[in-house]
Amino acid sequence: MNATAQQDSMAPDTRTVELIIFFVDNLVCALDIAEAQEIKGQLTIVEVPETAISVRGVANLRGQVITVIDLRVVFGVEPKTIDKDSRIVVARTEHGVVGLLVDYVDDIVSAPRAELQPPPANVSGIAGELFDAVYRREDDLACVLNVEKILRQE
Repeated sequence: MNATAQQDSMAPDTRTVELIIFFVDNLVCALDIAEAQEIKGQLTIVEVPETAISVRGVANLRGQVITVIDLRVVFGVEPKTIDKDSRIVVARTEHGVVGLLVDYVDDIVSAPRAELQPPPANVSGIAGELFDAVYRREDDLACVLNVEKILRQE
């Protein structure tokens, strides 16, 4: 390796990633905005019988039918009635578009990539496997979701 390449590999990562920060019960979550299509307020969700327990139903998004996953159920939290703060974070995946039902969207932040840490090794169980990284904010930690893993779990 030449000296320039070695210096580049030791240089701090100054790139940033835009994260949508949202809450699922008391859990602070995040999604890379590059994976998001949009954030929707109230959409009519139609229940579909005999689907995975975390599938809240389907919704019509401007003529496109999307599956809506209730993240409360994914994380083992009691589902709740959709209210005025509830949002559907519409995410693009390799299998199409999916809606993630969250309690509320808190913020969109520009996070330095160097501040994204891998989840701690001692975080186990299904929920821990669904995170790609942890982002430390001023007062809390946001778990960066891996939507593909959530869908594979279903």
